[in-house]
Amino acid sequence: MRKRFFNRLNNLLLPCIAFSVMTGFLSAILITAFKIMAEWVIHISTSAYGAVRENPLWLPLLIGIAALIGFAASLLLSVSHSCKGGGIPTSVAAIQGIFSFRWIAGIIFLPISALLTFIAGLPLGTEGPCVQMGTAVGDGVMSGFGKEKHKGWRRYIMTGGASSGFSVATSSPISAIFFAMEELHKRFSPMLLSVASISVITAQLTARALSEIGIGDVRFLHVPEMKAIPLSSYFVPVLLGIITGICSILFIRLYHHVDRTMRIILEKLSVKVVLPILFAIVSIVGFFFADTLSSGHSLIHSLLSPKAAWYVLALLFLIRAIEMMICNTSGATGGVFLPTLAFGAIIGALFANVFVSLGWIGAEHYTLVVVLGITSFLGATSRIPLTAAVFAIEALSGINNVLPVVIAITVAFLIVESSGLEDLTDKIVEATIHKITKDKKALDVEAPLTVNKNSFVIGKELRDILWPNSCVVVAFKRAQISKNSASISEGDVITVRFVTYNPEETVKELKHLVGEQSEDIIKIMNP
Repeated sequence: MRKRFFNRLNNLLLPCIAFSVMTGFLSAILITAFKIMAEWVIHISTSAYGAVRENPLWLPLLIGIAALIGFAASLLLSVSHSCKGGGIPTSVAAIQGIFSFRWIAGIIFLPISALLTFIAGLPLGTEGPCVQMGTAVGDGVMSGFGKEKHKGWRRYIMTGGASSGFSVATSSPISAIFFAMEELHKRFSPMLLSVASISVITAQLTARALSEIGIGDVRFLHVPEMKAIPLSSYFVPVLLGIITGICSILFIRLYHHVDRTMRIILEKLSVKVVLPILFAIVSIVGFFFADTLSSGHSLIHSLLSPKAAWYVLALLFLIRAIEMMICNTSGATGGVFLPTLAFGAIIGALFANVFVSLGWIGAEHYTLVVVLGITSFLGATSRIPLTAAVFAIEALSGINNVLPVVIAITVAFLIVESSGLEDLTDKIVEATIHKITKDKKALDVEAPLTVNKNSFVIGKELRDILWPNSCVVVAFKRAQISKNSASISEGDVITVRFVTYNPEETVKELKHLVGEQSEDIIKIMNP
């Protein structure tokens, strides 16, 4: 009994707490510093565009500077490929073991690349780089402080770092924990819950302590408290859910077409040519339409109260959507989470005006409809309904309207789910996999693995183990009958089957989990 307690203490509790706390603390410091720099850079960008609008003769200079920034960004991306695209899909792919991840690049090059994106005004968000930097911090903590016997913790702690990054970026700790389960892994596990919770709590405490002494701002969106809508108006969230569900389908299909077109273009033209052109085009469009610039954070704030005509909102949605998709598929650094919230806000604002003018809701409920648009579009497009619902309550003042929020998200989610389309994050990850595995041959392997003494999996349950990507357990044979029949014990034989493009890396991951294997098994797994 005592031996089992100390084994769990040394192999589970202490590593989980120590690595998670360290990751949350370091992530909060790094991401707080990044957010401060990003806000400063975005302010400079906004001021520069404003100055050029007052002096149109400077437009050629603006276009030239934007092109130079795009060229600088392309040089940086050629040095660090992991900085390409949205930060959340990259983190998902790295945490799931789809491709290798260079944590040093995520801490050094990624912030610089993202700041180049923001100063040029590209419609990409800050939250993606924050999540990726948190992931990099988790990987760095395990590389620097994790002993060989703790290497199995790597992907768990990377998850904790990603969750910390999300929580600091959005000031939504509970949403960040759901985000770890629903977006990063699409599964629930007590170990994942523990790592994500400890990391997020530490990150939040650190960020708030820094804010108390005047370093950084923990606030995300300033949404006024909203009155509950009457029961007679509950058809509004149903109707809005239908609308956002249909818009989500159209949005994802448009992304498919843009992604396919950009693949063709990038096969013929170098990124060093594409990005300067793209940055220059964004500067031209941004000169004429200010709301197409940047992540959409200020746009969301402006849409929380009645503002623009319906045709302006519709045009804004279309321009921002096309620009965001082209920027993302071209490899420019930046997130799609905040831009997705902006698209939902545009839809919500558009139909809030309609509902108010028809007398279906009072003007005091305008902001609520915008919030319903934000969360239902997010939940449907990214297929994270639970995260979206919690985010609405936690970050968007939806506590008085929990049921309308859940109704709108559920309706939108079911509509998109019935279409059979992939979610936006999966589509971006799929495009990344296609680039990495192009012209490579996959290896299909099935092998029995014997659990060694003191290996990572001992004392844990099968459901808690993060096996390598595309790896499934097909058989589990116990070496001895244990009182705790759910836990893995020394000598147990776990037969796994996996498809891999990199057998050496997969074998290395499995060794970190179950320990060294016989030469015969190694030959089977790595022919």
